[in-house]
Amino acid sequence: MHAVFESWGERLRRYANKDGRGYPDWAMRYAPVARILRRMDLIDGVILEVGANENGIARFVNAGIVAVDISMDHLREARSAQGVLVVAADAAALPFADGVFVAGVCMDTLEHIPAADRELVCDELVRTVHDSGISVVAFPSGRAAEQAETNIRRAHAQFTGGNIPWLDEHEAEGLPDPDGLVAHLIDRVGSTRVVRRTRNANVYVWRAMWRVLACGWPGRGNALAQAGVRFLTPVLSRIHIGPCYRSMIWVAPRS
Repeated sequence: MHAVFESWGERLRRYANKDGRGYPDWAMRYAPVARILRRMDLIDGVILEVGANENGIARFVNAGIVAVDISMDHLREARSAQGVLVVAADAAALPFADGVFVAGVCMDTLEHIPAADRELVCDELVRTVHDSGISVVAFPSGRAAEQAETNIRRAHAQFTGGNIPWLDEHEAEGLPDPDGLVAHLIDRVGSTRVVRRTRNANVYVWRAMWRVLACGWPGRGNALAQAGVRFLTPVLSRIHIGPCYRSMIWVAPRS
């Protein structure tokens, strides 16, 4: 009987991880962006992604992607996993002319950048996107997100004895201020484009998901829980009500 349970556990884990262990979180980030890009017919052009790793917008849209990062390790991961064109550069000083991309995406990267450079990164993203295109910057923000991250760090340490480096970086740099960045971008683009803020990923859903994915909860039933999260990913990527983990700031044409 034990062998049967082990066999089913392995099958469930293979299903859960068929697109990668963190796929549900990537989908929650990128699926809403992919839907907007398709709605605006922007996937025929070249899209810029600032902040590269093995999981990016290229997994969700079939388009030409230029991925930028300062880390060569991240760029190698992005190129091998997604087949994107990679460029090593500082996000606060992009080596591209004005308006050369149809869209710009910066997902869950700003919180890893020193606070003094965050406005510059947003400026550069907007500068390199055509006036008729769209830019989106997304990042965890607010007290609820901070509390959720603290909960996951503690749970991970309790269940595994280890730490989660990317969450440690969030704590070290501090989460970005969405209100300040919205005000800055409104001043930056003037009357030419519109700036709006939306929410992404209900914070309780995000916390529960990472307790399953990173903390081994609920113990012996973790394989089943992982499979359940993977099965529900199309639904989870659309749940953006209530207190949310992530802020998304969009810069789009007024038309």
